[in-house]
Amino acid sequence: MRRTGTSVRRGLLAVSAILAGAGLPDGLAGAGQDTFITQQSELFTNVTVIDGRGGPPRPASSVLVWGGQIRDIGARGSVAAPDGTVVVDLSGAYLIPGFIDAHASPQTTQDLRALLAAGITGVRDGATSLAAFEERGRGSFGEDPVPAVYVGGPVLEAGSASHGVVLESEAAAVAEVARQASDEAGFVSVASSVPASWLIGIARAARRAEVPVWADRRGSGWLLALRAGSAVASPLVSGDSELLPESERGSFEALAEAGPVPVRIPWLERVEPDGPDVDRAVTALLSNDSALLPLLASASAPVDCPAVPCTPLSNDEWTALQAVWPKAEALVRTFHAQGVRLLVGSDAPRTTPMGEGFHRELQLLVEAGIPPLEVLGMATRNGAIELGQLHERGTIEIGKRADFLVLEANPVADIRNARRISLVVIDGRAWALGPDDAWRRVRFN
Repeated sequence: MRRTGTSVRRGLLAVSAILAGAGLPDGLAGAGQDTFITQQSELFTNVTVIDGRGGPPRPASSVLVWGGQIRDIGARGSVAAPDGTVVVDLSGAYLIPGFIDAHASPQTTQDLRALLAAGITGVRDGATSLAAFEERGRGSFGEDPVPAVYVGGPVLEAGSASHGVVLESEAAAVAEVARQASDEAGFVSVASSVPASWLIGIARAARRAEVPVWADRRGSGWLLALRAGSAVASPLVSGDSELLPESERGSFEALAEAGPVPVRIPWLERVEPDGPDVDRAVTALLSNDSALLPLLASASAPVDCPAVPCTPLSNDEWTALQAVWPKAEALVRTFHAQGVRLLVGSDAPRTTPMGEGFHRELQLLVEAGIPPLEVLGMATRNGAIELGQLHERGTIEIGKRADFLVLEANPVADIRNARRISLVVIDGRAWALGPDDAWRRVRFN
């Protein structure tokens, strides 16, 4: 026999009551406290499921959760639940996979909380430090829910390193790749400061070690990194002269060398989104089955970041960037139309705030002309593919981890509704963010 829970409207009100500690046994109202005796199964029903696989939303659906996993999915009334299951009526709500930020650099528990508040249940640390790598999996956050953080080896850098490991030669870079692989790094990150001439050697070493390369090339070497076999290329507005018409490369390189104009402005002025040079980049991405991490929120930010700290754009520079921004949108459409796998990353906190930058990226992708349903797949399934986690997360499917969001409104109708998060479910446990910015367990009984 199943126990009946609350409806969505009453359920949302009940969440507020729980946040205030009303009606709870002693000891269950505190932040992060989790005192329960038996694990129950829960049937989330009367909800529209957007599963991240690309199909249309499925209204009037039910999702059975038990033991931290999704056990069954089906139309309302078709899912058989075991005795004792609590039925959670989510009428009017939308259930989607938790988001994956494919490029952020959380440094503190506060950063992780900000990501989770934005619905991000998984994040790739795009600027892994040596300390973070050595401490991977050993951090303690008490009972607070936090996103899963995927940490690669320390970022390969040259010159001076703000996060990773400083390398003085290509041979040292190759040796570092082998060292990281032997230490079971999930991926190798290559920063823009690494000379382009080292990229082929780094990529060959990574292939021998069977570890993927994520190349962040803000300047030269973007296309070369792809040809060498980088699993992911970023950012879209790269500043790589090889993507420009040959007649424009000399003048662009002279401007970039002379400075101080932000290179993305003259680069966008000269790039031809449907030209043969961009087509070569599309070919390189598709032939390697590589993904593209656009980082539009970073490229559209009113700051210039060739180094840290960033400097604000002048009024004239900001006006010029806005004038050429349609070129960036056209580039996104070109890669998307050709079937390149796109990821969603915020580049936070470099140019955008944690969490906020991710949703800004979603909105910019939609404004560029990509349908919201496809953008949601980029923010969930595609991220899981690149992190090698599709067997566990990224879609709403039987057997996967119960990591999902419950939204108050339809994100397919308006991508901004992806911000309207009622609940975050991690490993089958539902959480809500209280008015004091503290997370509280939500119990349906």
